[in-house]
Amino acid sequence: MTKHLLAGVAAVVLVSGVASAQTFPSYPPAPPVAPPAAAPFTPPAPVPGLSTTTTTTVALTPGGDYRTTTTKKGVDANGNEITKKDTYREGVEGSTETHTKTETDPAGGGSTTRTTTTTAPR
Repeated sequence: MTKHLLAGVAAVVLVSGVASAQTFPSYPPAPPVAPPAAAPFTPPAPVPGLSTTTTTTVALTPGGDYRTTTTKKGVDANGNEITKKDTYREGVEGSTETHTKTETDPAGGGSTTRTTTTTAPR
């Protein structure tokens, strides 16, 4: 009987020791982390010789004519702003290609525009 009593006490001690080993202290919740502030966007300075903007427009008219216009803006090696506009039109009456190049002096010296048009009748 003493053996059973000692075995019961040992079992209670072991169970209470395991139960106390499984308790964890409670920690306060972590404070919320704010996202980093976004830096204001500053576009990069134009690099001479590289195109900075290209826009292409395609249109189909009700009469079946097709027109494409591509505009490229950039800066040349001298710092002059360059705008190139290429327009291609094809229709029943024929096709037309127009190439326009405008060069603007940043020092306020004005601008130069050159236009070339090629027409091919049907």
